[in-house]
Amino acid sequence: MKINFVTKQLPVLLFIILFSMACGSQKTGSMSNVAPAQTLDGYQAHALSVTALKQGSDSPVKIEIVPGKIMEVDCNHHSLMGEFAEKVLSDGNQYYVFESNGQAISTLMACPDNTRRKEFVRGQSIFIDNDNTVPPVVFASEGIEIKQRNWSSSKPYPIEKEVNHTIETEATKALEAYPESLEGYDRYVLFLPEIKNSVKERKVEIIPGVTTEVDCNIHGLLGTFVEKNIEGWGYSYLVFESDGGVRSTMMACPDNTRRTELVTGATHLMDYNSRLPVVVFIPEKDNFSVQYRVWEAGDLK
Repeated sequence: MKINFVTKQLPVLLFIILFSMACGSQKTGSMSNVAPAQTLDGYQAHALSVTALKQGSDSPVKIEIVPGKIMEVDCNHHSLMGEFAEKVLSDGNQYYVFESNGQAISTLMACPDNTRRKEFVRGQSIFIDNDNTVPPVVFASEGIEIKQRNWSSSKPYPIEKEVNHTIETEATKALEAYPESLEGYDRYVLFLPEIKNSVKERKVEIIPGVTTEVDCNIHGLLGTFVEKNIEGWGYSYLVFESDGGVRSTMMACPDNTRRTELVTGATHLMDYNSRLPVVVFIPEKDNFSVQYRVWEAGDLK
């Protein structure tokens, strides 16, 4: 995607933004617009707020970056057009650009005149981990608002190979449409419990892992998730493609740091849906496993 601004100005601009935030208020928890001395042509800069994790907490937090625009709408469903691009500077700092012409698409139902109203029309959002020491910066086209939601997570739970259900539900019936096996892979199945009387949005994160020997370096499982569609059903399942290789940093470590540990890889975030099973295929090796977390959305700010 072509970004219409001069890249050479970015390091200077981001330095000004980050320096201003570091010297200013230390409050977190809300979105704040940044007014830099210099702006990108046609773009405005927004700084996300970063929430400090509670001491001793091992529960991660994700930030959802939500672009949108106040527009007149009717009874149709409306969505702001545009997409995000993630950029990395030479010093490793990341920033995000949402490019949009400010137009929205909608369904085409006939609506009574009394349904017309002003509303925040959202565009496609992205999720980032809340692990930055400085608030991430987002650039958006003029007239586009940037909001955020912080998501909190449960602890990770294992997904089992054996299908164990005693009560027939919509999800257990739907499992019949999914493949029972895949050469070279083990099948794992998760039935999510129905959550009643809750207005909070939830997502599920699928976490692959391999148990292996590690040292004092930071390790990560190599591999990617591929989403496969089931023809004729509209359902999908996940395949984690990996040979079990592990990447790591390259620090020199004492021998006494060697230990056996679960090393996780790239995860997959999906909508919470108790009406369908979550079916995951993981390489058929004794040291592979798969877990899941449930994420819960906070307020949009």
